[in-house]
This record gives sequence, structure tokens and C-alpha cells, in this order.
Amino acid sequence: MKTIRVLLADAESENREYSLNLLEGDPDIDVIGEAGRGHEVLEMLPELNPEVLIMDVNLADLDSLDVALEINLKYPSTGVILIAEEENMNLLKRAMQAGVREIMLRPLEPGELINGVKQVAKACRRTAESQKETVDFMKDTGGGSKHQQILKASQIITVFGNKGGVGKSIIAANLAVAAAARHKNEVALVDLDLQFGDISLMMNINPRKTIAELMQESGELTSDLVDEYFYERSGVKVLSAPHKPELGELVTSFGVETVLKICRQMYSYTIVDTPTFLDDTTLTALEMSDVVILLISLDIPTIKNIKKGIDILESLKMLPRTKLVLNRSSSLSVGLEPGDVEQVLGMKIAASIPSDFKITVSSVNRGTPFLNMSPKAPISRSIMELFDTIDQSK
Repeated sequence: MKTIRVLLADAESENREYSLNLLEGDPDIDVIGEAGRGHEVLEMLPELNPEVLIMDVNLADLDSLDVALEINLKYPSTGVILIAEEENMNLLKRAMQAGVREIMLRPLEPGELINGVKQVAKACRRTAESQKETVDFMKDTGGGSKHQQILKASQIITVFGNKGGVGKSIIAANLAVAAAARHKNEVALVDLDLQFGDISLMMNINPRKTIAELMQESGELTSDLVDEYFYERSGVKVLSAPHKPELGELVTSFGVETVLKICRQMYSYTIVDTPTFLDDTTLTALEMSDVVILLISLDIPTIKNIKKGIDILESLKMLPRTKLVLNRSSSLSVGLEPGDVEQVLGMKIAASIPSDFKITVSSVNRGTPFLNMSPKAPISRSIMELFDTIDQSK
């Protein structure tokens, strides 16, 4: 393995010495410098060009995550490992926004730190190689190939809603079919509800391979390899959730990031279904999304939960890319009106999907998207209109 160049940054010299002692015994790692302040890190980066920066969360002069963000923007070939005393959701979200590759907690163990450095370096090298291959490919094709056009126009659309029962999966499946009707063979559907995903059921797929098995592949994930795990239905290529809930633990945020990057290269549209709770894989999908479909329905528990979801999206600076979609808009009145919901949530409803219990239940039971079963039904037309809104905004 090519020697990994590592820079240490910590306000406490004792911490830097401890990390140095853990790393210096490994022949594949070369600690090329130390810094005690954030400004020193930014000054040393252009000259030293480290592959990995190990940085404490508490720097004396600058916010470490501001430093990480600047590194991610200006020096993307340098992967950041953040060292903290404890991990919380706020730190996790900010670290993801800043492009931090990994968070480690004190006390550091020798094997853990060395393995982390090697994994981050490996990931950075993969990313650099992938970017080089893409640039070379586009040069070879003269800049006018269909592949290049897909790269320019590709969108990731994530269907999200932090309340169960709002219809995320059935909307995601039919939205993908709607996209395929406009862009045949250019649409992917990824099920990231890793514990209880229903996309394969709704698309009548009994997958032998799922995203869990894909994560166990050794070596670099390539477009050809990833394509082997997709199953085609109704012009949509589908990547299914794991067969068993416990297998969801095999799917990491880095794995999801890699798969979605490959999907962005292969397809014009990638539709992502998500669970009702917020975990690191869902955060990754949201961060990478060009459009977030935030589903709501007219009931108090849903509105309460969705308000929390909006707060999360706002913290991630995702609201400008979010479309609030009212599902089952024609259900019996429960004392709430769309205008009331807009006022409470502080967002306009971008689209409405009417209720059609008979068609949706029949669709799920048959494993056939209702857009194929009843293309002229109001619910089907509303899905097409929703997709056309997204398609025209590109």
C-alpha cells in the first residue's frame, strides 16, 4: 500500500503525542506534521498535501468543523477524521455537512485509529480515481455523449416523512414509474428503509440480491457491479432493501454515498425511499438530494412530527430543495384545511395527491404500481403532475 500522509491537529500537545505513538509503528502511515491551531492547519495544507487529517473537535482558535468544511471545499483529496469526547446528533449532522469522513471517540485504541486512517485514505483514493475516470471518459467522448448529458442533468429525489403511514413507499414507487414514462431506462429506485422496506413488494420483485449484499462486496464498487444488484420493473431499475431488519446494519452512510454517486452517473433520476426515523444513511441521502419530497397528511400527529422534520431540513439547509406534498388530500375532513397546515408549518403545499383507497390497496396487493393499473385515475394523474413539476425545474 502506498504510504499514507497524515497531519495531526490538536490544541493539546499530549493528545498529538499520543496519536503519534499509536500511528508511528505502522509502516504504511507517515505522520508528516502537527498543528495546534486551525490557522496552522490551513497554512500547512497546500505545502504538505496530507491524505488524512486527524483533528480534535476543539481547536483553540477556529471551529474545527469550519476548518473541515474549508478543507472539503478547497482540498477534497484530504479526508478528515474528527476526534471527540462524545458523539451527538448535532455533531453528527454538522460533521456530515462539513464533509468529515469519520468521527472517533476518546480514548483512542491503536487498531481503531490505524484502521480508520487506512479506510479514509482508501475512500479518498477511490473518489479521486473515480473523478479522474469520469473526466477522462468525458474527454474521450468529445463532451457530447448521452452519458455526459445524464451527468449534467441527473437528479436525486428523496421521499421523506418522519411519521409512519403517510404513504412514502407507494408515492416513491409510482413517482419512479412516472419518471420512467418520461425518461425510459433512465430511472433508478433505491429502498433505504433498511429494516422494513416495501419497495420490492410494491414492484413485484423477489430479490436474490439487495443493498445489504452489495455492501459486502470486496473491493471498489463500480457501475457494472452495482448494476448487477438492480432489478428492472416498469422501466425502473430497483435496488431493494435487505431481506431481514438486522442486515440493515451492513449498510453504512459511506456505502449509501457511493451507491448514490454511481446512480447519479448512470441514471437521469434516482428516487430514494426512506424510513420514518432519521439515521446516518437517511441523512446522507438527504444531503445528496436535489429534491426532497416531504409528505404530509391532514392529521395532528403527522403535522406535529413533520414540523420536527422541517426543523431538521432547515438545519441541513435543505428547505430550498424541499417540496411539501399533501397525500390523501381528498380524505374526509378532520377539522384541518390545507391552508391551516401551511400556516402551522410555514411552507406552501407544492402538490396534492388525492385519496383512492381502492386503487392503492389493490396496487399493493398485486405488486403493480397504480400508475400502470389505472393511468387515467386522478391519483395517477396527480403523480404525473408532481413529476412534471420536478422535471421542468431542472
